[in-house]
Amino acid sequence: MLPWGLIIPLCSLMLTLLLTTHPFKQKFQVTAEQWNLFKDSIWTAILLGLVFARIGFVLLNFSAYLEHPIEILKFQDKGFNLYIGLIVGSLWIILKNKALKKVFLILIFGLFIVLNSIGFRTLHHIQQQYQQFPKVELLDLQHNSVKLQQFAGKPLVINLWASWCPPCHREMPVLNQAQIQYKNVQFIFINQGEDSETIQRYLQKNQLQLQYVLLDPQGLTAQSTGMYGMPSTLFFDAQGKLIETHMGEISHAVLAQKIQKLVSKSK
Repeated sequence: MLPWGLIIPLCSLMLTLLLTTHPFKQKFQVTAEQWNLFKDSIWTAILLGLVFARIGFVLLNFSAYLEHPIEILKFQDKGFNLYIGLIVGSLWIILKNKALKKVFLILIFGLFIVLNSIGFRTLHHIQQQYQQFPKVELLDLQHNSVKLQQFAGKPLVINLWASWCPPCHREMPVLNQAQIQYKNVQFIFINQGEDSETIQRYLQKNQLQLQYVLLDPQGLTAQSTGMYGMPSTLFFDAQGKLIETHMGEISHAVLAQKIQKLVSKSK
């Protein structure tokens, strides 16, 4: 459930340290004390980077968080600004390791950047197979057949959910409000594995007025998009291209940011 934008830099950092521990220490005559200080500064940089990445995201989306201030504490919405976090973390490492040779630090950062680039390029290559609009045939609540492709041609948000899933339940009011607010975007709620009676009882009990609710008893949408966790939210532009994905509970601010990106890409 962790975002790839966080996993890849952390893995790149660990691999950088693994590859440079012995050869770089000997080549640049790094003392044990300097190396321990360097490693300690990295762990602190990770913590500071995460904190400032979150603060940066909140400030950049302050109006959305101002309406729902409690969501500032919901780190599980994955609202982090990667660039701010990397800048703060890098500056901390540089400031705390002035005694180290500049060439040593340049090589460390260079290797980290290369590994990051390889990681993100690999991720992009893997995700390309899921870029096409899912060609699946589902059922509506009256058990009529519905081809998902009939919704193409307009910015589209697809949410994969189930009534027994706590994060799905928590985010449902956020999505319910968004479908009312964003008239130029279609929202489709594809239930995973439940029957229509269970779904209708859930919607009535929670007073949800969802425009399009479809049944996916075999999980075909998850299979075609590679989104096996719940809740999962996918953002397709008017041409049917996948623009963004979000696995896990989504907040008002993160949803607004992704919808703005979706709308701009659809113009």
